Amino acid sequence: MFLSQLHRLLRLSAVRQALGFLLLFTTISIVAWGGTFFLVSRDMQRTVDARLIDRMEATIASLDAGLGLVVSDSDELAGFVDDTVREGFRTEDIKGGSDEVRYLVRPTSHGRLQLGENTERQEELRDILAGGMQISLAATIFLTSLLGLWIARRSQDRLNVVSSGLAKVAQGDLGARIALSGNDDLSLLADRIDSTTARLETVVTQMRVQSSNIAHDLRTPLARLRAQLETNLLALLEQDRPVQAEDLEGALEQIDRLTGTFEALLRLARIESGAGRDAFQTVHLKNLVSEVVDTYGPVVEEAGQTLDVTIQDATSISGDPDMLVQLLANLIQNALRHGAAQQTISIRLHGPRLIVTDQGPGIPFEERENVLQPLHQGEATRQGEGYGLGLSLVRAISELHGAELSLSDGPNGRGLRVTVNFPKLTEL
Repeated sequence: MFLSQLHRLLRLSAVRQALGFLLLFTTISIVAWGGTFFLVSRDMQRTVDARLIDRMEATIASLDAGLGLVVSDSDELAGFVDDTVREGFRTEDIKGGSDEVRYLVRPTSHGRLQLGENTERQEELRDILAGGMQISLAATIFLTSLLGLWIARRSQDRLNVVSSGLAKVAQGDLGARIALSGNDDLSLLADRIDSTTARLETVVTQMRVQSSNIAHDLRTPLARLRAQLETNLLALLEQDRPVQAEDLEGALEQIDRLTGTFEALLRLARIESGAGRDAFQTVHLKNLVSEVVDTYGPVVEEAGQTLDVTIQDATSISGDPDMLVQLLANLIQNALRHGAAQQTISIRLHGPRLIVTDQGPGIPFEERENVLQPLHQGEATRQGEGYGLGLSLVRAISELHGAELSLSDGPNGRGLRVTVNFPKLTEL
């Protein structure tokens, strides 16, 4: 039981890090304090050796002067030894090992002179120093261990909050948020995870709504197609009436509507995936607007409407010409489909800003974000025979080109104004 709990505890990254830092701190402390003790002991011994050397020189001078050996302290020793005692410094224990004496032996003209000094005091100081270091080291390691375990526990609790939040998201609860308090890197990571989860929740919700809209939009043409085929089949079987050309044309029309919906959705998915950036080139907006106006001008006139175009200080941008043509064409088609009869469709190009305005019923403020979503079913005044993807494609193309798209009311609060503000070449 204990081993399993210990194993589970050691699996926690915060605990392993705390133990690793504790081991590193302990090693550094032992090396540092051991080195300090060694340096202090060596310095104390050098001090004793320096005194012995000074005494040795003074004693030799005294002997040469005929004064004999001089001992001024009870801790000092002096005498002559035979040749069996080696020259230089040595340390010996006396009195059963309770005291320690440092000796210096040097040959002189008077014989082999040995001087000694009792280093019991230095030994006591070394013992006090070693004991203090040991107590200090033990206390430091103990307190550091407590602090490390507290920090590890706190970090692990925060990691558990993040892990628990991710587990909820993995189980399908996209509304779960970590909301980790603090202002460190872990809280920043939690905020980014929450932002990603919120974005994922929005995308999944949009996918559900779009799936519902797709099913709704496809159900009507499929029902019409089935009813038409069933009517023709019953007429053929029960009335022996052959299938007419207009019957086939009606069926093909419904099939074309279904195909158009799928093609528009595939085109939208391709644009939103970022495909097409490789085809970016310098596009002159003036030429692009003129090209689209030349194409759609007759269509607008045929519908009994007027196209008003103003170009001022037109600039060049980086983009895909075909997509940009589609963007402006969708805006004109949207104005044609939902605008008022005999209206004037205004196209304004000022620098990198493109504005298309119609004189229709407009879009309520609370609906403007929704109409940019694919297949959104808006109010009846803006419904037609389209696929509900026109403004969605405009939004996707704008985002692909880094442009700002906004919807607002037209002049005097009438109609819809769509503004697309492209970044200049110098801003890329």
